[in-house]
Amino acid sequence: MISEADVQKLRAIHAHGPSVLSLYVWVPVDLPALRELPARADGLLTVAAAGMDGQRTVRERQQERQTVRGMLRAHAREWMGHTAAIFACGEAGLAEAFPLPCLLPDRAVLAVRPHVRPLLVALQRCPAYQVAVVNRRHAWIFQIAGPRIDTLAESAAPGVRSRVFGGWYGLESYRISQRITQLARHHYRDTAAILSQAGRGSREPLVVGGHQDTVPAFLAVLPGDVRERFIGSFVVDPHTMTAARVRELSAPVVANWVSQREQQLAAQILAEPPDGLTAAGLNSCLAAVNQHAVRVLVVPVGGLIPGFACRVCGTLACAPGRCPHQPPAVRPVPDLLEEMAAATLDDGGEVDAVRDPPGDVAARLRFPLAAVPGAS
Repeated sequence: MISEADVQKLRAIHAHGPSVLSLYVWVPVDLPALRELPARADGLLTVAAAGMDGQRTVRERQQERQTVRGMLRAHAREWMGHTAAIFACGEAGLAEAFPLPCLLPDRAVLAVRPHVRPLLVALQRCPAYQVAVVNRRHAWIFQIAGPRIDTLAESAAPGVRSRVFGGWYGLESYRISQRITQLARHHYRDTAAILSQAGRGSREPLVVGGHQDTVPAFLAVLPGDVRERFIGSFVVDPHTMTAARVRELSAPVVANWVSQREQQLAAQILAEPPDGLTAAGLNSCLAAVNQHAVRVLVVPVGGLIPGFACRVCGTLACAPGRCPHQPPAVRPVPDLLEEMAAATLDDGGEVDAVRDPPGDVAARLRFPLAAVPGAS
């Protein structure tokens, strides 16, 4: 599965011209459609190349075509049911491919660097996360990342003899019950400590599963760093669970958290007072990016917006002539949203994708924007 480290590695790649191919293509699950996949990938590349320099770019990109075909031949059956992200550039010696954990629109882009905005969407919508399943005596901690599920830790608390030995007037039964409760608290704290250690330096969401009465007791002892990562819970009998069942029950919890987070982000931007610390619409957000003022950039999940970028000062614009440098310094870019996201990340900001951001693209700012002479 793609990781943030993989995205950072791709973002470091730059070519002299639009020679970096980024291909996102759905790999079907039935064999007849799978045989048509290379032709579908060729069609996407042809459309992307025609948008740059026409047939000359199509001919020059034969090496990238061959790289894509080779990767599809070697890995298509492994990627069935997933969107495959393939990056190729002969000039940069780039040949990377990843199966993504969620469905994304088919797309091919030729640019001076990899088109990673869909990867940011995949990381946001299908994050790696941890699951803790607990009862009074046992605990399991799982790591789920895409199709992979690993058991990070298991623990078992010491037991006491059966509570059926009631003793005189049930006094012994009461003592055993108190002892069970005490041992359970120690067990919960030990499990919480393991989670704290396993999640140190991580922002991975945490889902908790178990019996209906044990989950609240466990949540009550979570330290602050672990509690901040908690996003929801589910009920399961730990004695009969399987790893597949844990994934099945936790996946809707994560999906609901992602959806609510997107809605809250859009609502917060719309609700913020007009104090100059928000921007909505392409022109306003371009001005914010060019002034390095963006703290959080909110972009749509899909779509491409062509535009221009200055090689000298980095100014982004919908049309050439928006910076003081001569036209030869200005290059066309296939997607302004990608360039805005890259600039925001370079400035230490965050990028979030939502289905319908305010104004099609929006931003939360570090400081109010300065007036730009001649801007409309």
